[in-house]
This record gives sequence, C-alpha cells and structure tokens, in this order.
Amino acid sequence: MKKRLVLCFWLLVAVQAFAAERVALWPEGKIPDFQTSQIAATTQEVEAPGFKAADHVMPYLDWYEAPAEKNGGCMLLISGGGYQCCCDGVWIDQVAKKFTELGFVCVSLTYRTPRPQGLPIYQSAWEDGQRAVRLVRNDAQKRGFDPEKIGVFGFSAGSHLTVLLATSALTPAYEPVDGLDALPCHVNWAVPIYTAYALTDGLTGANTREGDAIDVTLSDVFKFDAKTCPMALFHGGVDVYSPNGSTQIYRQLRRMNIPAEIHLFADRPHGFMGDSSKGEEGTAYDHWLDRISEYFRQMNFDGRLGAEVDLMERYPNDDARGEYSKEPVWPEGKMPDVQANQCLPYIEWHMPKELKTKAIQIIYSGGGYEGNSPDGFEVAPARRYLNEKGMTVVTMKYR
Repeated sequence: MKKRLVLCFWLLVAVQAFAAERVALWPEGKIPDFQTSQIAATTQEVEAPGFKAADHVMPYLDWYEAPAEKNGGCMLLISGGGYQCCCDGVWIDQVAKKFTELGFVCVSLTYRTPRPQGLPIYQSAWEDGQRAVRLVRNDAQKRGFDPEKIGVFGFSAGSHLTVLLATSALTPAYEPVDGLDALPCHVNWAVPIYTAYALTDGLTGANTREGDAIDVTLSDVFKFDAKTCPMALFHGGVDVYSPNGSTQIYRQLRRMNIPAEIHLFADRPHGFMGDSSKGEEGTAYDHWLDRISEYFRQMNFDGRLGAEVDLMERYPNDDARGEYSKEPVWPEGKMPDVQANQCLPYIEWHMPKELKTKAIQIIYSGGGYEGNSPDGFEVAPARRYLNEKGMTVVTMKYR
C-alpha cells in the first residue's frame, strides 16, 4: 500500500509539473445542479495522501505549458471513467505532450463525478464541458490561438462527452451564470476514442446486445446540429462498448457531408493504448496517436499542410525491388470465356531486395472493369512502398 501511495504521489507530481496553470470553471456558488455527493478530482488526486473531498468540489481546467512554436490551435482533453471518476490523467498527460509537440496549446478538463443523482449520467459533465469550451474560447487571444480552432479529445465517457460537445452545441446544458456564457460553446473538430454510451442498448453501461439489434439506434442526446464538426473516431473491434457506436456516428456525419474518418482495430478491447515505442514492429493500434497527427495535417488543423505531391512522384522507381518475374494466369488454351476484345491476364512477382517477412501482399488495381494497370497510380506506389518494407508483392493484369 505504501508503494502504491508513493507511486500515486509521483504521478500527481508529474502531471502537475507538466500542467502550468489551473483555472476554476464556475464562479463560487454558481455551479449548476450542484450535489454534495460529487467531487472534481482526478483518480491520481483522489489516491494521493491527504486528499479531502470537501476541498475538491470545483471542476477545473489545467492549462499545459505552451508549445515553443504555436500552430494557432488548441486541444481540450477529457478523461474517461464511466462518469464515475476521471481516471485517465496519466494518458491525458501523454496525449498533451504529443499534441504540444505538434504546436497545439493544450488544456485538460476535470469534470464532476460520480454520476449525478436524479439526472442523466452525463448531465453535470456536459454542463462542465460547455462551460470549459467557453472559458477556452475566451482565453484564445491571451494564450495565442484562434478561437475558431478549438478541438476536443476524449476517452470512453470522456469520448461520449466529446461527441456531445461536437454535435450538440446549440442545446444549452445549463442556464447562464455570467457574461461568459454569452460566448458560443461549439468546437471545431473532435477526436472521440472508444466512445461509450452512444447506442440505445447501452446508455449507462456496456451494450446489452452488442449494438447490433435492428432496433438499436444512436442516443438522441446527440443532436447533430448545424455546428456539428469534423471528427476522427477510434474504436476497438471487440469493445464491450460497441464499436457500432462509432460507426453510427460516422454514418451520420457522412449523411450530413461533414468530413470524418474512422479507425477500427479488429481485436482491440475497451481501453486500448498500444505502445508507440515498438516503432515499425508495432501494430496499427500501437500508433493510433500518429493517425491523429496525420488527420490533423490532412485537415490542416495544425497549419502544416503542404502542397500535394503526386503519389507516383513520391514512389518514382523500383529501387527496393530485387527479383521480378511475370507469368500467365491460365495454362495455354485453358482460359474460360475468351473474348477477342480483352487482354491476356498475367501476374507479376515483385520480390524485395531485403526480405523482412514471409507475408505476401496481392494488389489489384481498379478501373471499373473497363481497364486496369499494375503499373498505374493505384498499384505502383503501394507495391514500391511494401518492397521498401521488405514484403513480397504480387500484382495482376486481369481481363
């Protein structure tokens, strides 16, 4: 137990060392739907020696040290914890470090928990979330970012709150308490990570029917109003908080012509974190933070989008290819349904100079079944890239 307390103490010290400034969300005595059963503290704070609940009733923002070179954007980071606690402090700190390196001003929200009595499980957190966005927007000039370049990121229940903030800004969660509440509370993009409570078969817990039943729909708390913003969604394929929640959010964004992308990691459960230190030996989910960085660049949220480079120019040659061979698909005279206006199909083997895996990737080009080319802009860059990574590639010219 003593070792655990020491660890919690040093984790708290690490978080506080990285965070530069703490700001209360509400004026004293003006917290909406205040309940004495709730606190506003991270799990690390709760487990630290000497914690007193009575001293932690005010939800707050922690502003992190500003990046050396700001990109004009701000990221609001929200912990998960089932709306029972804010338990992701260490991971939020790591995410803040990554985003700060990208040039974002970062701030984390610690909202009220556990779940309020007699209200929806998200209500007090939603109130705190909308107020947090207004505080962040109000500080834009002071902290050096654009008030219309505010993104929000969250895990699990914090991801549910992220989607609420991203889709329902025109629905007030609370009555105004001061002049600050005249500011808009929309966000400009969102990154929900394994969203919980999104579907009607799991509004307060794990999905009872895996989010698959024909009558299961998205929670109607998500309004998808006119201020709904672009999103990049991430989910594990075997999450008990069904990944169908993320897919349904994605589908609704597509219906509204709002830019969105989704990453589903086939065998990952709830709470996946991965290990980016594995480098190229890691799996896709080990590098999910890099996928977010790519999303920011693709959407130019980080201000680093350069001129588009043609794929054929990025992979212009076969320098990484070692052996090459070409062979027909069918034995002589055995090809079915021969037609004079069609080409003779063949396959090509592209072996890398340095073989690093026994896996073989087969690549087919598109072309609407009107034509196809294994040397065109679809196939050639992909096979050249895979050869660089040490994989054998097979391409085919089909009829």
